[in-house]
Amino acid sequence: MTDNSSAANSSPAASSSGDVDEHGFPRRGMLYKGVAMILGAIITIIPIVPVVGMVLDPLLRKKRAVGPTGPKVDADKFIEVAKLAQLKVGEPVQMPVIADQRDFWNTFPNQAVGSVYLTLQPDGKIECFNARCPHLGCTVNFRSGDNIFYCPCHDSSFNADGTRKNDIPPRDLDPLEVKQNDDGGILVKFENFRVGVHDRTVV
Repeated sequence: MTDNSSAANSSPAASSSGDVDEHGFPRRGMLYKGVAMILGAIITIIPIVPVVGMVLDPLLRKKRAVGPTGPKVDADKFIEVAKLAQLKVGEPVQMPVIADQRDFWNTFPNQAVGSVYLTLQPDGKIECFNARCPHLGCTVNFRSGDNIFYCPCHDSSFNADGTRKNDIPPRDLDPLEVKQNDDGGILVKFENFRVGVHDRTVV
């Protein structure tokens, strides 16, 4: 009697060494599994790419930022903020800093990028401070009656010359460079500085 099971097991299709691995598993099945795993990985990664782009986009924009531009900004990055006639001798005057704000993609005209205090000294010199409190970045007010700058957020206060009156702020008010043009314009090299630290570091 012929053993059918033995005949089946000894058939060329089942015993071919090219169709099974050393453990007896079909090689074609492993190939299919490998292809399926690769396709699954690709399908998983594709939706992540836009998400990564969204996360990195603000960082790339910041690196490619151009900053303030426009007709009020000169080649040395000084921005016209006032006219000499607007200043008062010995009394700080707050002025907004307006410029076109441009990054790598867009231009936003006439944006308020900050504010400053300008004081015309009796000798004609102009003193300028960034209006941001160096404690946490709130805008300080000038109290003419007390002749001090006062921060409404955390009670920081400064003398009229910008020196701090208490230990709440980590440093004095941040001074800025000033120059005048031939038309009586007052230009400021506007910069913001890191808050909450003793050292004056541009951000």
